[in-house]
Amino acid sequence: MKQKLFKKNMFLFFFMAPLMLLAQDVVKGKVTDSGLGDPLPGVNVVIKGTTTGTTTDFDGNYELSVDNFPSILVFSSLGYASKEMQVAGPTTLNVAMDESATGLEEVVLLGNRSKPRTVIGSPVPIDNIGVAELKSTGQPTVDKMLTYKVPSFNSTTQAISDGTAHFDPADLRGLGPSRTLVLVNGKRKNLSALVYINDTPGKGEVGVDLKSVPSAAIERIEVLRDGASAQYGSDAIAGVINMVLKRNVEYTTVGVSSGITTEGDGFNFAADVNSALKLGEDGGYLNLTVGYYNQEKTNRAGTPGEDGLFGVPANDPDWGSWLSQNPDLGMTIGQPELEKMDVFFNAGIPFKNGSGEIYTFGGLTYRKGKSFALYRPPYWVSDPYNLLHEPGTTYQGFQPTFETDIRDNNATVGVKWKLFTFDVDLSGTYGRNAVNYDVRNTLNVVLGANSPTSFDVGAYSFSNTLGNLDFSKNLGTVNIAFGAEIRENALLLWQVSLPLLRGKALYPFQDYNQVMR
Repeated sequence: MKQKLFKKNMFLFFFMAPLMLLAQDVVKGKVTDSGLGDPLPGVNVVIKGTTTGTTTDFDGNYELSVDNFPSILVFSSLGYASKEMQVAGPTTLNVAMDESATGLEEVVLLGNRSKPRTVIGSPVPIDNIGVAELKSTGQPTVDKMLTYKVPSFNSTTQAISDGTAHFDPADLRGLGPSRTLVLVNGKRKNLSALVYINDTPGKGEVGVDLKSVPSAAIERIEVLRDGASAQYGSDAIAGVINMVLKRNVEYTTVGVSSGITTEGDGFNFAADVNSALKLGEDGGYLNLTVGYYNQEKTNRAGTPGEDGLFGVPANDPDWGSWLSQNPDLGMTIGQPELEKMDVFFNAGIPFKNGSGEIYTFGGLTYRKGKSFALYRPPYWVSDPYNLLHEPGTTYQGFQPTFETDIRDNNATVGVKWKLFTFDVDLSGTYGRNAVNYDVRNTLNVVLGANSPTSFDVGAYSFSNTLGNLDFSKNLGTVNIAFGAEIRENALLLWQVSLPLLRGKALYPFQDYNQVMR
């Protein structure tokens, strides 16, 4: 009985399927260029409000099944203005699309007073990356987002590199962190307080802390990937990065994301809120962004089973058993632990019927991190006074941690107006980056039983103050621009509280042979 019922159902299915297909309503047609009349391949044709759609073939033809009428079809293609067409039923709908400057002719690269350039008209490569493209990378910070979106831009995690592990030097075209000019709304971003002294990219240089600008506050990022020192100064040898902050937004945006590596470590969580308020009735705005980010460490230590640094082979008669139990040499190598909080704002109030504007923007970023130094195996640094292991237990060595408190704040206040047909921009900018270092889970063997197990190794602060006055006027094919800038930089070293030995400050990582490094 069941077999007969099954055969009956299968018969009905194969009988009705062609009728169901024939019953589907189809809209088809051809898409062409309105100016030249040429067919346009690759045009997206989507039913508005749905994910149902198709693309035109090489001859510009399309065919789309529509379930419900009336419906609106949206035609879109790069370099052409999107077009919406309403259909009341099955029909042949031919569409002519108009060329558009949107995207290709978008004006980019603020921060200069020359004639605005466009992506298609620029003689050098320019990337204009919107916030949606940045977030599509799945990366948590701006420097990592740019790594996945901008050719020749690199920022990678630097493990076992002290303070450098908390900044991850970024460079453009491999020319070093200090060779790229970084702007926020066309104004110079302050540098970090850390000089990269380890064997990492940018050794001996100072770069901008790109982790200090939250992606939720950014509308787009413009990148010029070519030498621009003649126009922007010596720190633009590699190129220019301009981060444009959001202004008016229609909706309040709340973002929450989380992730973990395939190895089961490196769990991260991020949350941010972006919103805008109207200031007055003349187009004034105040955009606010608040963000939080937390990431756990990762560990990608290998398992060499022998210590080439100290020449201890796997079959060493004294330490072979320890190496067999610890083939990774006790190391933790990977991204550091990190907790970050951001507050950013961008505001403007127009005056003189929109021909002038008072503006201000800036933000504060605070983050704490913990990275790891080179592991101290028992055959390298001993602990005879049981400072880092309990009496009666087998001493296994230790791995010091390098912990940081980083604060980055910047603010710009300015005014733009017309003066004798010139565009005038007067602004003042202050930026500061400060980092405090602590080394924990360590000891100084020279101090013996009196050695601390944690050290405050000092702190650095770097700040700059800028004043700019610019005049510019566009005369068609000729542009006139002149102005002046005053800048003051300040580097401070403070809060050094190291243990004293024989009247001299003894750094806890001094001398490989006598003092634990």
